[in-house]
Amino acid sequence: MPRPLLDAAQVALLGRRLRVLLGGVRGNDLLSISLDLGRGKEDWLGVGDGAWPGVDLTRRGCHWCAAPCTSGDREYRLAIGHAIDFRSAGKARFSALQAALAGLRAVWRHDDPQSTGRSPLAHFGFAFAGESADGWPNARLVVPAILLQSAGERCTATFSCVAAAGETALAGWLDELRVRAPQSSRTPVRPPPQTAGSLAEQAFMARVAAALRAIRAGRLDKIVLARSRRCTAEFAIDVAPLLATLRDRHPGCTVYGIAGAGESFVGATPERLLALRRGTVQVDALAGTAWHAGGGGAAPPSLHDAKNRSEQQLVVDAVRAALSPFCTSLAAPQAAEVLHSGDLEHLLTTVRGCLRPGVAFFELLAALHPTPAVGGWPVAAASRWLQAHDEQRGAWYSGGIGWLDRDGDGDSVVALRCARISGRQAELFAGAGIVAGSDPAQELAETEVKLAVIADALRHASCRRRPVAGQAASA
Repeated sequence: MPRPLLDAAQVALLGRRLRVLLGGVRGNDLLSISLDLGRGKEDWLGVGDGAWPGVDLTRRGCHWCAAPCTSGDREYRLAIGHAIDFRSAGKARFSALQAALAGLRAVWRHDDPQSTGRSPLAHFGFAFAGESADGWPNARLVVPAILLQSAGERCTATFSCVAAAGETALAGWLDELRVRAPQSSRTPVRPPPQTAGSLAEQAFMARVAAALRAIRAGRLDKIVLARSRRCTAEFAIDVAPLLATLRDRHPGCTVYGIAGAGESFVGATPERLLALRRGTVQVDALAGTAWHAGGGGAAPPSLHDAKNRSEQQLVVDAVRAALSPFCTSLAAPQAAEVLHSGDLEHLLTTVRGCLRPGVAFFELLAALHPTPAVGGWPVAAASRWLQAHDEQRGAWYSGGIGWLDRDGDGDSVVALRCARISGRQAELFAGAGIVAGSDPAQELAETEVKLAVIADALRHASCRRRPVAGQAASA
């Protein structure tokens, strides 16, 4: 049986540190306390032989992430509940998030009695377009009530609350940790029968043909088209085994799971959108796609053909142009490398720069998103074309997900290779970039290979079970 997250001594220490912090604070101060949980590697999913039980990743306020580290290992984060929950939408959504973060930084107090060295974090996510109405917040910034982290063979927990709620915070944290993970069951996932020339496929290829006409007319250089597919399981889909499967099958990707209103949004993305550390910025220019023969129902393209090379260079040029006004210098352009992601291969160039003083994370994000890798080029013309052709992108697909610390440094990835999970239902998302010379049948095949990332993980995850549905903690 997995052990409780906190023992009696740790609960007592947490209570003492909270009482000390509450002395002399203002009601709107944000308080965070970090505790060392000891040595170990923990993914917090409760799948297999985890030291601690997993939590219900379909409930409100959970955000799980497994990100590759420079050491070659993984860093795991699990956010539970909300101390702060800020939402925005529209053209000014990123500036609104930046203003919210600036306000938090001014009143954010952190107590680290055991010198864990772990900063409290906020997580955020946003949809592709500035307006969306499918039940998910368009743009959101959350300071979790509880943040569990595992990296470098060390596990920590950070507990946060607004000072005005400090008197009841400890009881609330412990209640959050007592929530039971759902009972696991085998959940065979059955995608709907797919036949060559189905209406969905015909509709996608018709949109590709329309995009190619716009490109030939000189109105666009590139447009990214999305499609989705629904699958049904026999029982409610347990998200934790799905995330564990994605992590094991895609070691170079950032794997994520976010709980919404009765839904979960999960995926494994190979693409970093933005990393900011002490004035140094990095952005992935990722474009061009090839896959192993036999996948997708059409002959795969060469990753180094003219179409893929020009598509990737367009993204590199756009990223450098977006960053240039904010940087004192940009590193010299580098040759593209091949990024392997399961059955897929992409061309990748990392763009690096030194920022001018005072440039903020969300300011950069507003300048970068959407890159031509997920939207098109020119950006404004591509956005108008997608809106006119009723482009639908559910949840946060092709938007972004990330983390920020109190200093304003952080990371964001593009929400790709993903699905929205609701009970027995899974809606899978994928897209393809259309440029001059694109072949509609090949673009359809590309989306099939991308959809298979989640579809295959769903099938494999059905054989993976949590050993027991235990209580997450008893304090």
